[in-house]
Amino acid sequence: MFWEVPIKPEKQMKIIKSLEDFPKDIPVSICIGNFDGIHLGHVDIINNCKKNEAVSTIVTFDCHPREILHPGLLPGKLTLKNEKYSFSNAVGVDMVLELPFSEFCSVEALNFLDILNSHMNIQEITVGFNFYFGKDQKGTSDILYWWGRSSGVKINVLSPTVKNGLRISSTAIRELIISGQIEAALSFMAFPFVLSGKIVKGRQLGKKMNFPTLNIKPPQKITPPDGVYITQTVIDNMQLQTLTNIGRNPTVDDDSFSRKIETWVVDQSLDDLYGKHAAVYFFKKIRNEIKFSSREKLYEKVLEDKILFYEFWNSRKTSVLPNTF
Repeated sequence: MFWEVPIKPEKQMKIIKSLEDFPKDIPVSICIGNFDGIHLGHVDIINNCKKNEAVSTIVTFDCHPREILHPGLLPGKLTLKNEKYSFSNAVGVDMVLELPFSEFCSVEALNFLDILNSHMNIQEITVGFNFYFGKDQKGTSDILYWWGRSSGVKINVLSPTVKNGLRISSTAIRELIISGQIEAALSFMAFPFVLSGKIVKGRQLGKKMNFPTLNIKPPQKITPPDGVYITQTVIDNMQLQTLTNIGRNPTVDDDSFSRKIETWVVDQSLDDLYGKHAAVYFFKKIRNEIKFSSREKLYEKVLEDKILFYEFWNSRKTSVLPNTF
C-alpha cells in the first residue's frame, strides 16, 4: 500500500479547471470518474493510465453528480477535494482536469467523448467495470469501445479489484468507516481514512489534565463513530503519532451536543498551532467513548489508551503520509 512507503512525488500534479485551458498538444492517457477515497481499485485504474509514455490525467467533475441530480441520495464523502487531489498527486498522477458538472450533465454520452477528444490529444481511456457516463448515465462500456474504435483511441475497461474475496468499492469502504471498522477499511484503501481541517481553539480541558489536544472542526464528510482511535497527524512537514477522540466529551461536558475531533500528540509538547491545518489519519479504533464517574477515572483510562498506543506504534514504523493542504 502507498502509505507503507515514503511518499515523495517527483513533481507536483497540475490541476486544470477548463477544457479551453487544457494543453491540446500533449498526448494523454485519461481515466474518468469520481475517485472518492482513492482506494486500491482506483489505483489500478490510475496505474493503467501510467503504463505508456502519455501524460496520466484524471478527468473528473467539480462535484459528485448526485449533488445536482439526486441530492437526497448523495452518499457521504470519503475524501474532500483537497484530500482526493493530494492522494492523486501522491500516487503519481500528472494532471487532473476538473469539469463543471452543471455544464455537462445534459450532454449525451457520445457527445461528451467527442468534446473531450476535440480539446485533448487522447491516446487511451481507462475506466472501471461499472463506469457509466453521459446524460442519464446511458453511456456504457460497449458505447465506449465503439467510440474508441471509430476514433482511434485505445479503451481499457478494468475488472473489479478484489481483496480477501471482496470487491473493493467506495461504497464498501464507506460502510466500514461509518461502522468503525477502520482496519478492515484500511486494507482496501491506498491511504488511511483522513479527517482534515484547521486547528481551532477548544476549552483547554485536556491541557488541564496533562493531555493537551489539537481540535479540528468536523469536516463535511463521513466520520467514524464516537470513540478513541490510534492516528497519525500531519501538520506542515511533521508526521506525528497521535491518539484521537471523536465524540461529545460526556465526562467533562454534560451539556455538549456537538461532536468534536480532538487529537493528542502523545508525550510531545508543541508550539501554538492554532490556525494551521492538520490531516488526521485513522489506523485503529481502540474503544468507544465512555462517560466516566469522574475526571480521575477518565485520566486512568487515558493512561490505558496510551499503553495500547505504544504497543501499536512499537510494532511498526511511522509512515510518511501526504499533507492534504
